[in-house]
Amino acid sequence: MIRTLAALAALSIFVASSAQAPAAEPAGRYAIVVRRDVAAGPWGRVVRALEARHSGRTFAYDKGPEDVRRDVGAFRPRYVCFVCAPTEDFPAFALVANEFCRGLDDDPYVDAIWGILTGLDADHGLTLANAPPVAIRRAFTKTQGAWLDWVPEGDYVTEWARDRGELGEKKPGSAFALKPGGPASDAEDARYVHKLLSEDRYDLIIGSGHGGHRDWMLMYPRGKGSLTARDGGLTMTAPGVDLPLATSRPKVYWAVGNCLTGVVNSGRDRFQDSYALAWMNHGAVQYLGAVQSTWYELNWNMADWFLKQEGRWTFSESLFLLRQWSRHLLAENIATGRDREGTEFTDGIFVLYGDPALEARVEKARDPALDESLDVRETEDKDVVRITYKVKVNFVGEGNKRTAEKYDGWRIFVYLLPFQVADAKVEKTDFAKVVLPGETILWDAGPGLKVGDERSVTFTARRLRD
Repeated sequence: MIRTLAALAALSIFVASSAQAPAAEPAGRYAIVVRRDVAAGPWGRVVRALEARHSGRTFAYDKGPEDVRRDVGAFRPRYVCFVCAPTEDFPAFALVANEFCRGLDDDPYVDAIWGILTGLDADHGLTLANAPPVAIRRAFTKTQGAWLDWVPEGDYVTEWARDRGELGEKKPGSAFALKPGGPASDAEDARYVHKLLSEDRYDLIIGSGHGGHRDWMLMYPRGKGSLTARDGGLTMTAPGVDLPLATSRPKVYWAVGNCLTGVVNSGRDRFQDSYALAWMNHGAVQYLGAVQSTWYELNWNMADWFLKQEGRWTFSESLFLLRQWSRHLLAENIATGRDREGTEFTDGIFVLYGDPALEARVEKARDPALDESLDVRETEDKDVVRITYKVKVNFVGEGNKRTAEKYDGWRIFVYLLPFQVADAKVEKTDFAKVVLPGETILWDAGPGLKVGDERSVTFTARRLRD
């Protein structure tokens, strides 16, 4: 449901202070894209459930999504949900879906928040279509332990064989802290991780390291402990270890650095043994993974929205903003050489499974990395609004990510507008460059912004109404 202009007049307060509060309905149109024969069978119940939940409109195709691209573009959706049976060739379909959602208008940017809703069968798909919102309070990570500083609480177990035995914990009201004395072997690691996951207390699971269609290797770069999927179930294995894993708590799973766990089906493997589907059969209402082997870390930058803005953006919105950001790097020739090759490759291979309009966001644990505010005011011209966006930097991280000290701070970032606009004209700004493709504000500060730095842009635009 699009917010009214009166409500938007107070949006700056909402965005800057308590943006993690979920909306009752998605703010925008919802398109369901499905093969006609799939919609005519048992999966039609999934389509109808999404239509009812989101006041969605269905676009059925015969040969491929391209059949309905123009119609979907004319509909101007904020969300596009591709409903697929598990027999789809997902590595190929992901590339088609990504191109489809960049081609809904004439600019080079992705135009809708999209995901693929599938399941082990139509009943499973229906369960995912009706999944509840997820408030992320407690997280488990096998990588990037310091990310836990952005959630209220959580547990970390190292994935690196070189750091074997390293653990970490984030307690409510305290900073993340490392601790020694963890698992000393693959078998101990498998048992320890199994114990944590079996307690079923996590709202977010983050995995990295080697992965495949049906398994995740617990240690990197090599190890003998794995979590393996078979017939919709999960089993933890290692030398002398064979433990079934059962969880049901609603959660999101972020396979941030795994290869291939998002494949689901490619025609060479049984979808019943899909690692992603097994987790979606064990409480994961959204799963984000790669459909090809990945060697580039673009997807890790999603933490800048999903974690570091303290609930401002949902899981699926964060992926959308990352996609817009990566397209900007390409469109402006900021990423070059091997960096450009990796950006293009990674942009197309990560897939969100589940309802893209689902509310899954972290609960606030600290001040966000950026204070962002949006002020929207009516003008004398009908449907023309004047928008002022402001940002102030509270935190600059370390490491190799583009918003870290190594890259001189926050240079380029993206903000999601609460409604679509057209005919945008910048009136004043102290950013080096601002691009307004219709769904977002993309800004380039020139030199990176450090703690305490502030910038703003004021522009007019025609608000597109439903």
